[in-house]
Amino acid sequence: MTTTIELPGGKIIDLNRFVALVPDEKTENQEYHLILEGYDKAIALDSQEAISVKEHLKVKSKQNSNGAWDREEQIRKNQPKLKKLREWIDKKKQEAPSSEKEAAFEEFKQTIDEERPVGQKLYEH
Repeated sequence: MTTTIELPGGKIIDLNRFVALVPDEKTENQEYHLILEGYDKAIALDSQEAISVKEHLKVKSKQNSNGAWDREEQIRKNQPKLKKLREWIDKKKQEAPSSEKEAAFEEFKQTIDEERPVGQKLYEH
């Protein structure tokens, strides 16, 4: 679903591609640069158009009333991703290493030990 708006100057903007709205410090009449994903240059907006974009972008803050980050809420949001990560790790642990991986690891061990002085080898005993 696209969220498009028409600005007072007639420009139509897809807010799903919104990246940033940056004030132009070089101009005296408060112009802004609208940066959209996938567009190679910024779009110049006057102050009225910038106000319109700002109004459409207003969303409720995810912070609690004193402006602090809610740790418990973040932990709750991370649970589905952590579950998938645990499943992926368990799957990787159950897989038998291939002969190619074993050969690459042996080569790695040999390379590491070649660079270390005698008595400080990690893999040779």
